Amino acid sequence: MKDNQTIDELVNDFENHLRTLQRSRLTIRQYWQIWKPLKLFMSAHGIEYYDQSVGQQFVKSKLGEYDYATLNQMQRRLINVVDALYVFQCKGEIFFGQAPLRRNPPKIFAGEIGLIMENYITYKKTTFDLSKSTNNNNIKSLHDLLLFLTGKGIQKISDISEVYLFSFIKSLNPETPVVNHSKLGIVKNFLSYLYEEQLLSKDYSKVIQRTNCKQQPRLPSVFSAEEVSCILNSIDRANPSGKRDYAMMLLAAKLGMRVSDIAGLKFENINWNKGIIEFVQFKTQKEITLPLLPEVGNAIIDYLKYARPVSDEHHCFLQQIFPYKKSTPQDVSGTAAFHIRRSGISIKERRHGAHALRHSFATTLLENKTILPVISEALGHHHTASTMFYLRVDKKQLKQCALDVPVVSPGFYNQKGGFNHDY
Repeated sequence: MKDNQTIDELVNDFENHLRTLQRSRLTIRQYWQIWKPLKLFMSAHGIEYYDQSVGQQFVKSKLGEYDYATLNQMQRRLINVVDALYVFQCKGEIFFGQAPLRRNPPKIFAGEIGLIMENYITYKKTTFDLSKSTNNNNIKSLHDLLLFLTGKGIQKISDISEVYLFSFIKSLNPETPVVNHSKLGIVKNFLSYLYEEQLLSKDYSKVIQRTNCKQQPRLPSVFSAEEVSCILNSIDRANPSGKRDYAMMLLAAKLGMRVSDIAGLKFENINWNKGIIEFVQFKTQKEITLPLLPEVGNAIIDYLKYARPVSDEHHCFLQQIFPYKKSTPQDVSGTAAFHIRRSGISIKERRHGAHALRHSFATTLLENKTILPVISEALGHHHTASTMFYLRVDKKQLKQCALDVPVVSPGFYNQKGGFNHDY
């Protein structure tokens, strides 16, 4: 991060970076529509150097106290640009779209308790080589506890007591038992750590009772063959983005590939002579071979010949904006969600990402009476038990398991102890 940077220096560096990314004059002009009043604000208040607090003051002068979720498009764009300016000042990178600091706001661990929590999080991460997701869960759960304690005026570790812990447990959302189970497990381990390190004289981890909470997996969202066709036909293949999107969507809908594998597909994975796609799955690290269906192969060729930007990148699918980096799994998911919504099919109470197309592919195989091991192999599962997850949405097969309920004689309800018995 550059210290003592004037707003002129910052926006000039930002604009030059936009030009290196080959952004249009219109895009740059839209940034200046917010930078100009920001510069006037700083001049009017005698502020020489820009930092995050200046941006926050400027936004507050325009919007007052606000809830980002309730703002209109223009108001959100104001915040997006101001946040992007600060991120660029810190990292030299430009983030597009939703405000970076609203999308992933940093968790600040302030005060004595916050410092101890940070030390604990670092200890757990380095000692047990935690995954990124597990470490993030530790950060979020302990940050929630910190916010609760500071909201109650608790500033020191020694001030923590059973009363506040019970109150914290009571404050959790009863409609999210699985999240609560995970969060309380993390808090329990943290409290044990405090006692073992003699930071607390009492082991308050015993306040957190163990629970046996198992989440029932949700039914996978699926689309019928007609709906999948509607989604695919709604993609405009007359432009470069549409050609790329159509090829990616076919890989999900016709071959059941995961978003990580679609984004990671390389030229070397496609064997045109044998008519197959071979790759190692990102999630399972299992090698898989899929047929290169003519429809899929033609879509990929159409994209490579007429839409793919010129690049030395070995991955098939690229972002359409300079510097033309390889598409990410998030790009594939966002693309699928966009086209599913745009197709006009009903998505009520159904997830509508690329994984729903994978679910639909598996369900279609089931409806065609494909045996389970073959479906398991097509999906790249290690075990058929994973594939049985999809059996729950095969309504035709489930109906065959239904038992006829025998008719009950009316006299049954009049017998002693029955529903109509008079006491």
